[in-house]
Amino acid sequence: MSFAFLLLATCLLLPQDEDLRNLSGLSESDAAAVEDNETLDPSGPQFKKLLYRTGTVDSGVLRQWAKKTKDVSIQQVTAGPETFRFHPFSMNVKATSIRRFDFAPEDARDFLSGFYIVNCQTETGEEFVLISRSSVSSWPLNENLSQPQQIRFDGFFLGKLAIKLDQLETSARPVFIARRFAWFPDQENESLKIDAAKVALAKAGVDISLLDIVKSRKGEPIGNRESICYWQMLAACKTARAPDAADRVDFATMLRSPLDSVGKFAAVQGRVRQCVSVKVTSPDAMKLLGTDTWYQLTIFPDLNGRPVEVGTRDSPEVYKNAFPVTVCAVDLPQGFDSESIVGSTFQCDGFFYRIWSYPSERTQDSDLAGQPSPLMMASTMIKVKSTTGQLQTLLGAVFLAMGLAIGFVVWFVSLSKKTKPRTELPDQIEAW
Repeated sequence: MSFAFLLLATCLLLPQDEDLRNLSGLSESDAAAVEDNETLDPSGPQFKKLLYRTGTVDSGVLRQWAKKTKDVSIQQVTAGPETFRFHPFSMNVKATSIRRFDFAPEDARDFLSGFYIVNCQTETGEEFVLISRSSVSSWPLNENLSQPQQIRFDGFFLGKLAIKLDQLETSARPVFIARRFAWFPDQENESLKIDAAKVALAKAGVDISLLDIVKSRKGEPIGNRESICYWQMLAACKTARAPDAADRVDFATMLRSPLDSVGKFAAVQGRVRQCVSVKVTSPDAMKLLGTDTWYQLTIFPDLNGRPVEVGTRDSPEVYKNAFPVTVCAVDLPQGFDSESIVGSTFQCDGFFYRIWSYPSERTQDSDLAGQPSPLMMASTMIKVKSTTGQLQTLLGAVFLAMGLAIGFVVWFVSLSKKTKPRTELPDQIEAW
C-alpha cells in the first residue's frame, strides 16, 4: 500500500475525540496506569512503549490525527491531563534548553540508547517538556540555548509529570514524546552555526535539522532518507534569495569544504553540457514544488587549464579541461527549454546542497562508485558570455580520493566568492 493511499485513508477515517489514543497503540489500562503529578520513570512500561511507538508512526499520519487537538492549549492539558492521555499533538513552540539521558545497559536497545529532554515554551510563556528520540548536532547539551529556537514536533502527550534525571529537575508539567523535532531558526546564531542562508531557508519552509542527514550522506547518490530535505530545499529556491552583499560558496569552496558549505548561499558560473527534465512522482513533492517537473543541469566551470584528479586504486581519473557541477532548478530561464539551454553559459545563484555521485560512463571502468560532483540548487540563472578566467586562482590540481566502501568526499578550508579572496586548493584530499 502506497504512503499516499495510506495518508488519504487516514484523512477520510480520522477518529472521533474519544478514539484519539488509538494511534499510540496503548490501551485504556495503560492510560490508567500513568499517574499525573508524579516523577517520570524512564524505565516505566507506558513511557517506553510510547517512546518506541514514535519510531513506527509516520509523522504525516500523526499530523493528520493531530488536527483534532490543534486548538487544545497547554492550559487545558495542564488542567486535565487524563483527558488527553496518549493523544497526538502537532505544535510550534520555542525550545530553551536540551539535555541527554542515557538508558542503563539493561534498558538500552541497539536503535535507542537514550533520549533528549527539551524544555519548551509556548508563545504565551507556558512551559512544558518534549522528550525526543533525536536532536540537532549543533545544539549544546546540558545548558540553555543562547537564544530560544523555533521548533515543531508531531508526538503524543504522556502526562503531567516532574522530571528528575541526572542534574535536571523540573516541577510537574505536561510531557510530550516525539521521534524528532523540526527546526526553523528565525535569526542568525554563530554558536548554533546558523548563518543568513539557513535563516532564509528556514523562512522558506526548510527544516534545518535535516541538514544533519544531508551531511551524513556525503558523496553518495541521493536517497530516500534525505528526500524530505531535498524537496524542501529545491522548493525554497522559488522564493529564497541571497542578498547582493552575502558571501557565497564558489566552485573552489565546494571542493575544499563541502561539509561546512551545506545549506550556504552558493554561486557557480559555467557552460551547460546537459539538461534533463525530471518528472516528480511524489504528491508531497509536487505540492511543495508547485509543478510535476524540475530540471537537472550539468555545468562545467572553466578550470583555465588546471587538471582535476579523482584518485582510484590503480591510476587517477584526470579531468583536464572541466569538472562537472550539478545544478537543480524548478524552472529554466525564460526562453530556454531542456534542449536549447545546452551550450550556453550561465551564472547560477542559490544554495549548496552537498557532494554526490551519479552513474557515469567515464567512471564505469574505474573503482569509483560514480561520478563525484558538487550539487547546488539554483534560485536564479543568468546567461553570461563566457566563463574564461573564472577560476584564475585555482593554482593546483584537485585530488578527490574515493573510498572502497562508499564514494564520499571530504574537503576542508572555507572560501567565499564575493568578499574573500580565493586561495590555493589543497595538494591532496583524503577520504575514508
